[in-house]
Amino acid sequence: MEFQKRFSLGSTKPPVAFHFGNDDVVRLMQINGQSEPELEASFEVSASDDVGLKEATSCFRSRRAVVSVPSSEILLRHIRVDCNARDDEVVQKLCEQNDAWSHASIRQLPILTSIRRGSHSQMQQELLCIGISHGVIDRCVSIVERAGMDVRRVTVPVHATLRAFDKLYRREGDETITSMVVEMDKKQTIAMIAHGMNLVVASILQHKTQQSPKQECSSVPALIPTVSSGNEFERRGDVLPRGFAEPTHVSTICGDNTFVEELRGCIGHHSSLFPERAIDRIVFSGCGALQKEMCSSVATDLGLQGYIADPSAWISGAEELASGPIWTTVAGLCFAYSGEAI
Repeated sequence: MEFQKRFSLGSTKPPVAFHFGNDDVVRLMQINGQSEPELEASFEVSASDDVGLKEATSCFRSRRAVVSVPSSEILLRHIRVDCNARDDEVVQKLCEQNDAWSHASIRQLPILTSIRRGSHSQMQQELLCIGISHGVIDRCVSIVERAGMDVRRVTVPVHATLRAFDKLYRREGDETITSMVVEMDKKQTIAMIAHGMNLVVASILQHKTQQSPKQECSSVPALIPTVSSGNEFERRGDVLPRGFAEPTHVSTICGDNTFVEELRGCIGHHSSLFPERAIDRIVFSGCGALQKEMCSSVATDLGLQGYIADPSAWISGAEELASGPIWTTVAGLCFAYSGEAI
């Protein structure tokens, strides 16, 4: 789901991941190894601090970078078009609601094909369209390049966040697991539904994270990662999936009813597309996932098993430096490109 590609000969060093957060903080991470990833280094730097970014990047042993733009800067929309619709026709339909699509790099993800009934039956497809304005791409690339890095990929947090859970899908039949992942940040909340590793529904919600002094984002571990025996990533029976933690259970409902209804709407959209598949679990990530009681309340209202993401459970050495749900997207960015020659 990349929006910009610069090809070159492969290198043995994995790229450095840069995620531009909605809190105006850039999170940097590099990991080594694919089967047993280890943390090389991680930093949090203000997006406006060119000197700090340059100092941080000097600690990495690679000049190659992969970048994820802020979630508040992306465009998302599901549309239905004829299967033979041209790209310009897709853009025209997208611009009916928001002209910003006309100035964006757009990726089209085919979700479902159906037959439009009527006097002239025709095959249609549902597309999930994801866009980034050219200006946002140029701004993020410019910041990273000023820090002395060579940007090879630009992608969206929707893609990177889901890739943080790759290691949960290693067994036969894992594609039957349906997960809702809710990325909650200061300026934007995005709900995603995936069949295994395949994204099928995504929506930008109106809910915005309200942080109190006790729930501010920090590099201090917010949750203790679940430890499983051996090297297997257990998630069956009574074993908690590695990389997930259960939110605090509460006896009173403290969730946002509007937020819950927005999530119900996403679930309803998924049910209309795939009536035979129910949601198996809901996973919270981002700064908003530090509000554990709220996450538990929302999961309870929806009747789903709720979890809070912590991808540091899969990265040796990340427990003290880059743990908790705020590191989900940048960790997923590392997992997505750790094995590629870019």
